[in-house]
Amino acid sequence: MSLRTIELELSNDMTVQHKLEPGKVIVLVLDGIQGKVKVTEAVEHGHTIIETAKGKVARVKFEESELF
Repeated sequence: MSLRTIELELSNDMTVQHKLEPGKVIVLVLDGIQGKVKVTEAVEHGHTIIETAKGKVARVKFEESELF
């Protein structure tokens, strides 16, 4: 199973750079509690859900479906 989320590097001033990818919807998760930034591609048809637990990012859930 491959991971869908990729952790990005934070610069010293706590900023992040990521290029826009034509034809894709990209979701950036900026977690100021844990000091992490993750990027993932949103599903084509369905939901991309960011779940939290105790005020921290816990997981990213992907619910996909197909159109008829």
